[in-house]
Amino acid sequence: MVASAFALAAFAVAPAAAEPAASPASDATAATAATATTVSAASTAPRNKQGKASRTWKVRTEKQLRTAVRKANRTKAKDRIVLVRTIRFATGRSARGGVGRGDLDVRADLVVLGRGRTINAKKVDRVFDVRSGTRLVIKRAKLRNGAPAETESGGLIRSRGTVEVRKSHLLSSTVTGAGASGGAVMNEGGTLRLVDTRVRGNEAERAGGGIEAAGGSTFLVRTRLTGNATGAVPGNGGGLHLTGTGDVLVRDGLVSGNTASAEGGGLWNSATGTFVVERTTIRRNSAAGAAADQGGGGLFNDGGSLTVRGSEIHDNTATGAAGSGGGVLNNLGTLVVATTEVRDNTAPRAGGGIEANLGSTTLVGSTLRANSTGAAPGNGGGLHLTGAGKVLVDTTQVLGNTAVEGGGLWNAATGQLSVTGSTISGNTATGAAADQGGGGIYSDGTTSVSGSTIASNTATGAAGSGGGVLNNQGTLTLTGTTVQGNAAKRAGGGIEANLGTTTVARSVLQSNDAGTAPGNGGGLHLTGTGSVEVTQTKVYDNTAVEGGGLWNSATGTMVVRDTHLRGNTASGAAADQGGGAIYNDGGDVEVMGATIEANRATGAAGSGGGVLSLNGDLTVGWTNLDGNTAPRAGGAVEVNGGSADLSNVNARGNATGAAPGNGGALHITGAGTVTWTDGSITGNDASNEGGGLWNSSAGVLTATGIVFDANTAPEGPDAYNDGGTMSVNGVPVLPGTGT
Repeated sequence: MVASAFALAAFAVAPAAAEPAASPASDATAATAATATTVSAASTAPRNKQGKASRTWKVRTEKQLRTAVRKANRTKAKDRIVLVRTIRFATGRSARGGVGRGDLDVRADLVVLGRGRTINAKKVDRVFDVRSGTRLVIKRAKLRNGAPAETESGGLIRSRGTVEVRKSHLLSSTVTGAGASGGAVMNEGGTLRLVDTRVRGNEAERAGGGIEAAGGSTFLVRTRLTGNATGAVPGNGGGLHLTGTGDVLVRDGLVSGNTASAEGGGLWNSATGTFVVERTTIRRNSAAGAAADQGGGGLFNDGGSLTVRGSEIHDNTATGAAGSGGGVLNNLGTLVVATTEVRDNTAPRAGGGIEANLGSTTLVGSTLRANSTGAAPGNGGGLHLTGAGKVLVDTTQVLGNTAVEGGGLWNAATGQLSVTGSTISGNTATGAAADQGGGGIYSDGTTSVSGSTIASNTATGAAGSGGGVLNNQGTLTLTGTTVQGNAAKRAGGGIEANLGTTTVARSVLQSNDAGTAPGNGGGLHLTGTGSVEVTQTKVYDNTAVEGGGLWNSATGTMVVRDTHLRGNTASGAAADQGGGAIYNDGGDVEVMGATIEANRATGAAGSGGGVLSLNGDLTVGWTNLDGNTAPRAGGAVEVNGGSADLSNVNARGNATGAAPGNGGALHITGAGTVTWTDGSITGNDASNEGGGLWNSSAGVLTATGIVFDANTAPEGPDAYNDGGTMSVNGVPVLPGTGT
């Protein structure tokens, strides 16, 4: 009889519309009134739509809490429990036995009003187990120290129904054993809503250190996932993990300091999941998976649909030996990153900011900044694409990222990378080999860049190439793009084309530098049997040892059409170095409809202020060569062996220096063969011989339909023949004489 009196005194039944008072004095008054008067819930409480009475229970002890839940389960009404004091589960109690023991089985709609107080499970079991079709609402409560039986999931809450947690804390809980997931919460196909809530310091053996969503719908709004962790089997989703076909929305939140032993330090999305992150900060999370398709320090997408909008992803790490995607790893799925900053993330293998393994990846209006890779192999500081995937980078800034290859972006041999309306600036590639580099972009596959700026990127390795872009045996197309102020150690200050196909159209190559090792192709350099086409482009103020503007290989093919080459410099000191605007190292070069002006070969014996062709085939048509200079020979054009065919070409105001200073407009060295048909040679100057034309002792030079005017030289102001075969406008020029 005493126990029954205590039970009556312990529960004050009040109308559901009356919010419980917060002060201790009010609590005491309510308790006294309940002791003095027994009130019939059925007669006084408001009724729900089914006519069932709703009740409010004020509880101070574990026993009172369990009794309240048991009684609430007997009605379809939405009862309320108000925590008056902190509740602590008794240790030593069996975890089996329904509401009376272990967790609290919620079988009817229930609201728990915590008023800032705690339910401490004391590692006895979880706190709530919610069945399908049931709704549990928790407000302003702290749930902590949950630990269900081994292999069970949901350290504090397990639910197949609907759970809403508001302004609460879910803390320091653990699930252990094979398959155990959801250190704090397990949503088993139901609906989970967390609003203004903190999920901190929880652990799960399998997945979802903080929260596991097995299907269903999960919504986190203004919620913090911090310091949660997974175990090793498999160890995915330190903060939150989605399994199967479910939906997750994380909005206006914080995901920080979570760890996963394999994938998705912060968040993990399944192969059939739909995951949206909006206006959320994801920072300082880590994933330790050792394989190349593991990592994703901040987020991991395992084949589903992941969208990140208006968020920040920074200072996350993939720490495994070949871990990838310091910020995000998209594995075979669809990733969209919009108006989001991805910065200061790191990965050992690839994708310091983002790793795309196959699948589809889109960046829109976003920023990749100061992300980096390690050295294993260390590719794609900002973003790395593995395999036959597709990446679109649109209206995005790629700034200050670092890698061995592709400081900014890296594209695979079977990949497709498209960059539109973006800025790629200040990125660095440190690779030491000749086929490494690509400070801004490295591409093994198919890459297109349009309406973009590639500026101030560097390839810093000993033989690093492609300060702005390195196309390694792939297909590169630049349209309407500015490549400016980039630098490389070996070659291709702006662009390095190693084999493959490279097209530059309606673009600008300006102020790029190829370095000195050997330092070729300030604007663009072609290595090997590749092809390059440059059309309607401005090639301005680039610098190199050879080919200040453009450099073609011995087996390469280069076509330059309707292009303006101006102010480029080649500093090579040898007689076969120079080519201020264009250098041809034995391949085929065709120049049509171009203007080549004010370019310089500045080395001690530098030759070909405008163009130097060494043992190759040079074709120039409908082109103007104006104001180019070289110290040794060929103020406009130097042909050293090989052949050249010039048609409708005008050379004006070109000049040589005094070392020895021959061929103000054109100079032939060795057994070169040149035909110049139609055009004009006016106002050119040579310090020694051949103010306009100079032919070697073994050369063949035929000029037809040429207008000469105001050329100057001490010997042969218009033309000089040093012993070879020379004819000017049908008149032979004898060896050792000039005209």
